[in-house]
Amino acid sequence: MLSDKDTEPLVGDGSDRRSKSDQTTQRLLDAAAEEFMEHGYEGSRISRIARRAGLTSGAVYARWPHKPDVLAAALDHILRQELPEEFGAERFGLNPFVSDPPDPVAIMRLLGAGRLDRGEHRDVMVQAFGSARNNEAIRDCLVGFLNEEARRLCGLIEVGQEHGYCAEEFSAAALTLLWHSIILGSQLLVSAGLDERYVPDDDDWTALLWTVVCAVCPGAQPIE
Repeated sequence: MLSDKDTEPLVGDGSDRRSKSDQTTQRLLDAAAEEFMEHGYEGSRISRIARRAGLTSGAVYARWPHKPDVLAAALDHILRQELPEEFGAERFGLNPFVSDPPDPVAIMRLLGAGRLDRGEHRDVMVQAFGSARNNEAIRDCLVGFLNEEARRLCGLIEVGQEHGYCAEEFSAAALTLLWHSIILGSQLLVSAGLDERYVPDDDDWTALLWTVVCAVCPGAQPIE
């Protein structure tokens, strides 16, 4: 049986205790994320989350009083890792849509050319959408993520339009929804178990996406 010290570190100075507490929280979030990805909301159990982290259930309840709280925190933990780094490019003055010509590699990475693989973090979207129907906390977390993903992508597209690299005859909202649908739709279909016969190889998928990019980004050159 785990002792009380496994629930919350009590040694060292204040900063040391905070550091160990943060590490414990991280372990619990990782464990809760694994539990959610494997079992979804309904099938997840607090006791299993604690065992995965090598802690007691008390360590979970000390941070999140109820099951919806810990699973919403776990989902948020997962989804934060899902936002492509390029979506934060505006912080560094970078934008794959604003180059001469537009950068094909960066744009394809941003728009999800590599999202046809079946990774565990891809599967979480299927669980999230399924759980969001009946759970407000999960739904709020998912909607928040989708809105943030759309906001960042729309911001990049708007800057691209201002510089003349993205087609201005379409609204930024329309282009954002198009790419969001491609990114999320392909992710959901593959993660849900779409038969391999209907999943193109990476080269084929990339070529098709780049054809769409060229249609909305004047000056973009075909990928060689």
